[in-house]
Amino acid sequence: MDVNIFQILGFLLAAYSVVANDSLQTLGTYLSSNKGRTPKIVQMVFICGVAAAVLLIGWSLHPAGGGLGDPAWGRLEKFPLPENFSWVYLLPPLAVLALTQWGAPVSTSFLVLSAFVPKNAFKLVLNSLSGYVMAFLLALVVYGLLMWLLERKVLRSKEQGTEANKVWFALQWLSTGWLWSQWLVQDMANIFVYLPRELSLGGMVLATLMLCLGLCVLVAIGGGPIQGVLRNKINTTDLRSATVIDFLFGCVLFWKANITKFPLSTTWVFLGLLAGREIAIRLRLKLAESDRQPLQKVLGSDLIKAGVGIIVSLIVALAIQPLKAIG
Repeated sequence: MDVNIFQILGFLLAAYSVVANDSLQTLGTYLSSNKGRTPKIVQMVFICGVAAAVLLIGWSLHPAGGGLGDPAWGRLEKFPLPENFSWVYLLPPLAVLALTQWGAPVSTSFLVLSAFVPKNAFKLVLNSLSGYVMAFLLALVVYGLLMWLLERKVLRSKEQGTEANKVWFALQWLSTGWLWSQWLVQDMANIFVYLPRELSLGGMVLATLMLCLGLCVLVAIGGGPIQGVLRNKINTTDLRSATVIDFLFGCVLFWKANITKFPLSTTWVFLGLLAGREIAIRLRLKLAESDRQPLQKVLGSDLIKAGVGIIVSLIVALAIQPLKAIG
């Protein structure tokens, strides 16, 4: 199948905008903790290396015959490529870029995929909400029963000015690699939706190189404004806390990936994890509200911004339909 200029532009815009918005979930803590510690070129090689490996494995495990494969891990089966691919499909990634600059944890799955097949929007919402609940309950249990002890230690070490053991740096790289790989399995559908569902090896390599270029830009600028969502949560910038968050988040995405191939919003899964974690820590440590922002304000702000993202997603998805005739 021939690829037109709008597909190429859409892929490039999606590759940068989706990763830039979702860097909050996957690479935010990694980029923050390695700032000034690890050369950016090393970070680029690590992030791009994991991405290339995941795409190649996905392409190999989902062959279409004739040397073709699907790097999106088969998650676009319910999202066929439009017959007339016009400029209107550039609107979703542009909207993602705009919301990212605002600092909104928008669901790129809602915004991008719903524009292609609006009838799948409801199933996207349900699958994402189930992911939110799963992550929320997991965090509530894990932090309520055990991990609150680590968070207490982190708070005390901050007061005493002591640094984390060097072992945590190695653990963080492992947890980041684990989470990054699972995020790629889930969210590559939001990017490769612009390309044919089966790619040749040459096409896959070219697409991977373009994606890695966007990743290098992201590392160079340090992540972007979306990372502000992390800063008002307890200990999220600490290396040890971030390592546990990344590992748990990766586990939820892995579980969801094995339950269904239908895409979901990784943003909502991440917000669920943060919400359950925040509630559990505050309850177990009995932290005074006067020492930090009120819980309802912290969690409410995230949900409001995410809710705005859903509304914008639906508006864009519905607006594109009549524009298709014009385009």
